[in-house]
Amino acid sequence: MHGKRKIDKILDVRGLPCPTPTVMAGKTLREMETGMTLRVISNDVTTKESITALCVDEGYRLLSTDEKNGIITFVIRT
Repeated sequence: MHGKRKIDKILDVRGLPCPTPTVMAGKTLREMETGMTLRVISNDVTTKESITALCVDEGYRLLSTDEKNGIITFVIRT
């Protein structure tokens, strides 16, 4: 799915309503060092837009977005 890409931290926000997943992802990313990679796991469809917007607004690199069986997984580099 993501090949051999190193994931430094995983944030599982399944079951949390918007905007909580995006707020938590932003806080986690700000606490990480530059070049680190975060995987965010969500089941809130609104995160597809809000996590993407967070990355654009804050300058993070959205490496991938996958959706399978109602679970959305983002891989983001700081």
